[in-house]
Parts: sequence; structure tokens; C-alpha cells
Amino acid sequence: MSEKSLGLNGLGKIRKNKTFRPERIEPKVSETIRRSLPDDQILMHYTRKLKAKDTPKSVQTQIDTHMAIKQIGIVENKKNYEVINELVEKYINDMPDTKKKLVMEFIRQVQRNMPEE
Repeated sequence: MSEKSLGLNGLGKIRKNKTFRPERIEPKVSETIRRSLPDDQILMHYTRKLKAKDTPKSVQTQIDTHMAIKQIGIVENKKNYEVINELVEKYINDMPDTKKKLVMEFIRQVQRNMPEE
């Protein structure tokens, strides 16, 4: 046996057709960053005073929970729906991203159908 055919190095030296690395293609960088999760604001906050038709009265809570919401509103000088909005936003922000994304899809769908300010 000759020295050219011994070992791995020997095979590479007598090999005629070597394959070459493919040309490296750089990934395209998008101009704007698109996030699937929105910014901090989850629920819409109106500057005008909401009317009865804008706030459906379909939330039922226990009496102690209702009193807690009412007292928080009195202490912070807010309406009950503003207190509930803050509580819901904090709860959604603390959710795992997969669940948060699912909830946000439904919120955005409802917000698209809401009347403008």
C-alpha cells in the first residue's frame, strides 16, 4: 500500500471531485419590527365619559368583591369600570405569552367593532 491511500488524509488527496460549500445567503432583515403581542395598553381607555350603552352591566360578583371594587374606586377617585379595567389589564399582563396572545386576539376583534371616540 502506498502512503497516498492510507488513512483519511490519504483519501482526500487522491479524490478528484470535491464538493464545495454552498454560497452563504444572508437573511433579509425586516425594516420594521412586527410584534405579535401588543404594547402595554390592552383595553381601550376613552377620554370622554362613557354612556350606559358603552358599559354593559353583565358582570356579577359576590357582595364582598363588589364592595372591594367600589372602595378602591372611592379611594382612587375612579369609576367602577375603570377599576375593573385596571384589574383585568394587570391579570392579562401576568398571563403566560401563549394564553395572553389568545386573549388579545379576542380583545382586538371586539375593539375593531367598537365605535370610535
